[in-house]
Amino acid sequence: MKKTKIYISLFLITFCCSLSFAQETEILNKGDNKTTTINQNTLLTPPFAIQIHQSTTIAEANKIKSEAKRNFPGMSTKLNSNQNIHSITLGNFNNISEAQQKLKTVKTKYPAAILISNQKE
Repeated sequence: MKKTKIYISLFLITFCCSLSFAQETEILNKGDNKTTTINQNTLLTPPFAIQIHQSTTIAEANKIKSEAKRNFPGMSTKLNSNQNIHSITLGNFNNISEAQQKLKTVKTKYPAAILISNQKE
């Protein structure tokens, strides 16, 4: 009887832990691809952009921006500055699927590129 209680307790603890870990990595796409929920607490909303670089010097940021314009002429290129941090973003996507496809292409030239969302103009 005592062993049974121990086994049942271990099973319940394992089961509860596995449920909590499964929820942490859950990714849900809504039908219209307008909203994606990641990790149950993060909400990604359009527009989406691809950040390719961050720098503390404006000269380096301008150099990367010019290079990106040459490498990806069909995508808009933007320099965003916030105090001493200058970041370069590409594109302005309303659909996460399109942004993810472009991200794969951009990563061939900029492997550290990341997808960001809800950019303020």
